[in-house]
Formats: sequence, C-alpha cells, structure tokens
Amino acid sequence: MCCWCIWVDNVSRETMMKEKVTSCPVCGCDQVNKVITTVDYSTTKESFDITKCLVCTHLFTNPRIKEDEIAPYYDNPNYISHTDDQATLFSKVYQRLRRINLSRKTSYVSSVTPGHGRVLDYGCGTGQFLEVLGINNFKSEGVEINPGAREKASQYGTVHESIDKVKPGVQTITMWHVMEHVYDPKTLLKEFKLRLLPGGHVLIAVPNPESHDAKHYEKYWAAWDVPIHAHHFTKRSMIKMMEDAGFQHLDITPMNMDSYYISLLSEQYKSASDSKSIKNWLNAILQGFKSNYRGKKDNTSSLIYTFRLA
Repeated sequence: MCCWCIWVDNVSRETMMKEKVTSCPVCGCDQVNKVITTVDYSTTKESFDITKCLVCTHLFTNPRIKEDEIAPYYDNPNYISHTDDQATLFSKVYQRLRRINLSRKTSYVSSVTPGHGRVLDYGCGTGQFLEVLGINNFKSEGVEINPGAREKASQYGTVHESIDKVKPGVQTITMWHVMEHVYDPKTLLKEFKLRLLPGGHVLIAVPNPESHDAKHYEKYWAAWDVPIHAHHFTKRSMIKMMEDAGFQHLDITPMNMDSYYISLLSEQYKSASDSKSIKNWLNAILQGFKSNYRGKKDNTSSLIYTFRLA
C-alpha cells in the first residue's frame, strides 16, 4: 500500500472512531467554543480539543473517541490506577500516597455514613478502597468495568461489572476520579437515585481545570488526560449537574496531594521526557505547593464534592 493510501486509511479510521458533541453534556446548551488543544501524552500522542460551554462553563473533550472504541486507550502500563505496580520511584510514591488518601477517604465516608452502612465504590479499580472499607466494618461493594482491575478488586468483596447489578439500599456512593470518564453522567445519576436510601450521600472527586496548576501548565496539564477524560468539571458545572439531578450540594474538600502528583506528570510532559528527572520532581514540588496555597479550600488541583439526595 502506498504512503498516500496509508495516510487516507489512518485518517478514515480516526474519523470513524470519533464523535462530535454538538451541545453541552451538562446543560444542553449549543453555545460552545474550543478553548485549548492538548495531547494524549501517555499513550497515542494524538491531539484532542477541549470545548467550553459558554453558559454553565462545563469543559469537555470534543470530538471524543466513541465509547465502544475507548478501551484501548486504557490498556497501557502508565494507567496506574488499574495496577498495583511498585517497580519505579514514581509508582512507589504513588502507592504510598494512595494509602494515605485511602485513610482520608474513609474518614469522609464515616462522616456521612452513620452505623457503618452500605457503601458503593463506583469505579473501584483494583479495590484498595474496598479493602479499607471492609477493615473499617462498612458493608462495601464496588462497580468496575475493567475486567483485569475487577478481578483484582473481587478479593476484597462483591464487585459488579455494571450499576445494573447493584441492588437498592445503598447509604453512600463514592466516585474517586471516575465521573470525568463517564460518557453519560446524567443517566448514571438516575441509576444512583434508584439505589440510594432517602438522604443518602454521593462523594465525587474530580480534577479541577480552574486550579493554579491547570492554568500554569495549560495544554501540558496532566489531568486533561485526553481522551479517557470525556469531561472536565468546573465547580459551577459539577454543582449544576448534580442539583439538576436532584442532589443537594453540601461541601467541597481539597485533595492537596493531587497537586504534586499532577504537577510531576505535567512537568514530564512539558519537558517531552520519557522519564521524570530531578528537575521535574523539584519543579513539581514547587508548583504543587503554589497550587495548594493559591487554591486554599476549594480550588486545588482536585476537589471532592459532597452531595445529599434531596
């Protein structure tokens, strides 16, 4: 096959894999503008545009990879949340920080789940949070669509392949950096409402594109994480989506350690390096500190939103 035919074939396949989003997934408005072009730095090096809704400020990847074509973008060794890898300094630090975060997440769940009730961790990955919930005597279960991660998580309790398998009576639902991956979050929220007890809570952690580190790194900001992040929630768009779905917004909690983790990846992407240099680590510590200092309680690199079923 000639070079021209190969190029045409590649362009044709890429076009078939993508879909244009013509209206805002949160408010339905068609007043949208492209605001930045970034790259899938971890896997394919493809470029993707980020579009902003001019009404509710929601940001979303557009065009995006079709949902039935997205799986290969997760199948790479750098997608660390689906592994227990500790082979490199970065992965060892990540796993250490994850253990600290697990303790904090458990305290957040305890504050809204009296009596150690039933907790659903949606998008539970390899199940570390399920393990901690079980140790702390919660009645926990998970949902994980990735087969490999689901198999690992199943050693810590019941893990379903979809929300359809979850029975009603859940007291608290957690989503730790998962909502940004969900193609149709409004439909998922309807499923949550069918399974939550009256007054039940939802805890949602997502990256914050309004943070200092997002503005500093611009297209190199690692938490864009295109194309597997379909959505990039602003505070305004997250709260609007949840309130429209029948949830009351209660609180925002900063995830301060994420600022350093995201800054380190961003430094590596910006330097176009295959590994993380000492300079990358030092710059990441500085930028992570700046992001946390300027972000204070509700504008750090990642945020946890607490909602209650109204």
